[in-house]
Amino acid sequence: MNFVHEFSVLYRRLGYFTLALLAFVLSFLLLPTTKMVNNIFYVALALPALFFFLFHWRQYLRLSPFLWLWGGLCAWFLLVGIQSADFQYFKHLLYVTLFVLLVSLLVSPSIFRGPLFARGLFWVVGGYVFIAAVVYWAIGRYAPGERVLWLPSRMTGPIYTSMWLACCFALALPVWISQRRWIELSIGVCLAVFCMGYVLQSRSGLVGLFAIGVLFLGFLVLHRARLVILILTLIALASVVVFYSIREIPQFYSLFARADAGRFELWHILIEEWLSCGLWLGCGMQHVTTATILGGAPIQHSHNIFLALGLYSGLVSLVVFLIIVAVTLRRAWLQNDPWGLYLFTALIMLNFDGSKLVGNPDELWLLVLLPMALIDNRRGLDSVRFFPVERP
Repeated sequence: MNFVHEFSVLYRRLGYFTLALLAFVLSFLLLPTTKMVNNIFYVALALPALFFFLFHWRQYLRLSPFLWLWGGLCAWFLLVGIQSADFQYFKHLLYVTLFVLLVSLLVSPSIFRGPLFARGLFWVVGGYVFIAAVVYWAIGRYAPGERVLWLPSRMTGPIYTSMWLACCFALALPVWISQRRWIELSIGVCLAVFCMGYVLQSRSGLVGLFAIGVLFLGFLVLHRARLVILILTLIALASVVVFYSIREIPQFYSLFARADAGRFELWHILIEEWLSCGLWLGCGMQHVTTATILGGAPIQHSHNIFLALGLYSGLVSLVVFLIIVAVTLRRAWLQNDPWGLYLFTALIMLNFDGSKLVGNPDELWLLVLLPMALIDNRRGLDSVRFFPVERP
């Protein structure tokens, strides 16, 4: 009965769509198959949101500059799809549009901007990776030091999982700093590096973590000039740790030994194909390259979200998306919204491992669509800041 009472109180305070969105995010960690996660979205979010927007659009539809730009991008996707896609693509485009609209307009963002959520999400995602690795080691599925390629739930791949963990770290960092939780911050750094470098062995997450560190050090230099000696000491210590790890730990050495994994060759090929198809419209949504890299390996995807936009839907979609990113990050900066740091970190990593934006619910929804729509959500801001400092 206490659980029912607490849930009813939470329901009245947050509303249906907020709780459904929380369930959808957690389903990536709790449900074992893509189909089950997709069903959570279809039943709990997409259909109710479609009903609300069809019958109550005057009450809920409040278009912001972000939504106008997003509508323009979706219109361009629709135009390109008419020329090059099948029916399945238009269904996916509807899903993406509904998700952005409902998160931007129907969700109460206060819980997502709260300190408890920011810290909790990081520890839940980090705990998911750590516990899965320990269980795998115990049952002998993977040996300690062997790269964990398949995690148990929907968030299964090492690359996108490490990227999400880095984004969650970015979301929690302002809370740790503002609340002076230095011990928790230190443990969080160790957990993130261990999961990304030793368990998942993914450079993408480490790139995101490095970018966060550079931003944080830049913030300290600008606003805490007296800490320059401490900053230089931290840089020196971090350099020693990185050098030792690369030299003595084979798992970390392998991250650098793999070099660019053929990305520069891949990008050159796909850019040439994009230009040959046409700069403005791209090669169409169904384009599949037959080229190979590294002496015969097939190209699975573009490994770059920006290149994917240009390749499949042309320069127009890429330019509009970049404008959306600029508008969204500017809004996050002006409002001190911590989801701006989350989004910025995601885009840095997706510059090396991103693909198509339109599709069934996948990791890009958590890395790009969710933070963008939450930043645009105007239903109140919490006190947690992008960086914990007042600007004049």
